[in-house]
Amino acid sequence: MRDVQGQDTSGSLPTEPSGFVGREREVGAVLGELGSSRLVTLRGPGGVGKTRIAWQVAARADLAHGCRWVDLASVCDGSLVGQAVITALGLQDQTGRSSVAVLTECLAGRDVLLVLDTCEHLRDECASLAGALLAALPGLRILATSRAALGVCGESIVPVGPMSTGPEGDALALLTARMEQAGPAGEPSPNRVPAHDEPDELARLCGALEGIPLAIELAAPLLRTVSAQQLNRQLAEHLDLLSPGTPSDTDLTAVRPRHAGLRTSIGWSHEWCTPNERLLWARLSVFPGSFTMTAMEFVCTIKPLFGYDLTDTLASLVNKSVVLREGPPGARRYRMLDTVREYGAEWLERLGLQDELRLRHRDLYRHLALTGGESWLGPRQPEVYRETAAEHANLRAALQHCLRTDTTAALHMAADLFYFWFACGNLREGRHFLDAALTVDAQHEPGRARALWVCAVVSSCQGEHRVALERATEALELATRTADTPAQAWATYAQGLALTLQGDTDPAQERFALALPLAETAGEEIAGLLCMASHSYLLMALGEHDRAQALAEQVLVRAAPTQDIWARSFGHYVLGTLDTVRGHPARAIPALRTALEAKWLLNDAYGIAITLDTLALAAVDDGQAEWAAWLLGLGDQVWRRVGVPQLGAPDMVERRGTCEQRTRDALPPSAYEHHHRAGFTLDTSTADVPAQLRGPYLPA
Repeated sequence: MRDVQGQDTSGSLPTEPSGFVGREREVGAVLGELGSSRLVTLRGPGGVGKTRIAWQVAARADLAHGCRWVDLASVCDGSLVGQAVITALGLQDQTGRSSVAVLTECLAGRDVLLVLDTCEHLRDECASLAGALLAALPGLRILATSRAALGVCGESIVPVGPMSTGPEGDALALLTARMEQAGPAGEPSPNRVPAHDEPDELARLCGALEGIPLAIELAAPLLRTVSAQQLNRQLAEHLDLLSPGTPSDTDLTAVRPRHAGLRTSIGWSHEWCTPNERLLWARLSVFPGSFTMTAMEFVCTIKPLFGYDLTDTLASLVNKSVVLREGPPGARRYRMLDTVREYGAEWLERLGLQDELRLRHRDLYRHLALTGGESWLGPRQPEVYRETAAEHANLRAALQHCLRTDTTAALHMAADLFYFWFACGNLREGRHFLDAALTVDAQHEPGRARALWVCAVVSSCQGEHRVALERATEALELATRTADTPAQAWATYAQGLALTLQGDTDPAQERFALALPLAETAGEEIAGLLCMASHSYLLMALGEHDRAQALAEQVLVRAAPTQDIWARSFGHYVLGTLDTVRGHPARAIPALRTALEAKWLLNDAYGIAITLDTLALAAVDDGQAEWAAWLLGLGDQVWRRVGVPQLGAPDMVERRGTCEQRTRDALPPSAYEHHHRAGFTLDTSTADVPAQLRGPYLPA
């Protein structure tokens, strides 16, 4: 498969947790519908296998530009649906444009399959986005999975029901496969004596579970310790094995008759859990996405589990297929399927623990945001970025909880994540949460000034300089009234940044000159470094090369003891650009490669893009025209993700145009196109820095 830019998209699909069994008829039906309909919805109850079928369809679909998978299960705020799609496509649009505008520009003229998985809780928003994109993009096809149809004009609905049961049915094949894959989790119990008619008993069990895949997946681990005959006997004796007092399913099964089989199987798994396993299951339901062992221990170890080592308890839930493992052992994460999580959430609510657990979840991720910001200036920057990105869904949920319950906490947490918003390519979502926190703050709570200057910097990076100046000015006024020197320093810097980007050079220099001593007085090292880096860039643009070089070198000297790579990357970028415009390309290339590697490690798409443009110019001036064409192609790929090439800045546009013309002049047209396309189609879906870009931060 090829992605929206012509590259391999194998990384765009989630890893399938276990082998696919049966369902060939359904897969074929969906592929057939996609041939004639541009919106196909797999509709069916939870646990019936919609996601697995969609995965197979996406893997087999033959579209010129491949597919992109969007998992919406952990997205609880409908206003973030568009952002979730943008993120899944690898876009990092820095502007304030609507999600539809960004996606329409990216996908224009391309034949792409977009999979929207788990839409039911965001049905209206998914329907609105799908309708707008399909109207604007004739080459787009959308495959949705949902418990209800989206209701979009032209939608083709493929009902997904249970697997076929009986001796030759897919259900029995799935049960048999899962029993073989599971392997022994322990010694069989003394009464585990296989019946002579075991195959028939297994088929009966599949029928009793109504052929629902998730029900079968949950039943398979139980067959390690008891026979199918025993399970069938218990099913015959108890129409529902849910423990007494479980919420009634009468209304639910009246609407979806077959859903009772799944509820029975989930309740069955619950029945076979120990009390501690049941309690942990309920408590884990507060995690909207995946989680780590450390997170589980913090959130879930309250009475009566306080002081318990939950490692074995979690392992037992994994063996029972209640919890799924993902990732390598060194970075192991865990998650629950939506239907299983919903069941746990019901029990958590009945136990009256949902508020306490959600508060602990919020506090954990508030702490992660705080410590990430505090440790950002230092040697752990790439690690902090990776840790924060892995917890994106949990951070989003914690922020939403703050917005509902605690204005001050919302302001602080949104501001604490400044590094994730504007250093790691998440400007749009950062702007969303910062604006929301500032809107709900009617009393000017503590933390407002900080949230304002963070929002100002984010807005500047999006190109909304008027908004940025308004936010920065309000922050400065508030910080001055409250004698908040750190906020004064940052707000003054934010004013200088906005003025620089909108071309008001004299007042920008004045702001930087005021901000630097304020930052030094307040001990705000990051603000001081950014102030010097931004000022050096402004001086370079004004042609004051010596002053620009002196400031850039000062950035490197002051940041070196911290082993920071983010702030230093700005200094290396300015120095490399200065050497390029001064006619010293061989000296410029190492500095630009160093800047580029740092920005790549931190997912700073805008920084990557502007540095690629300058590195390409240095390469062609150094006689490496083929490499320059490759760099221009890669730059065009990254600028497509960023949104607006060169952000429309005149000096950047001119430099990029000069580079392209020189490179085309140095190469035959066919050679230019070949190398440009090689860069444009490079697979950038992993965090690995391409060998052609490596600097000193990674081994050669």
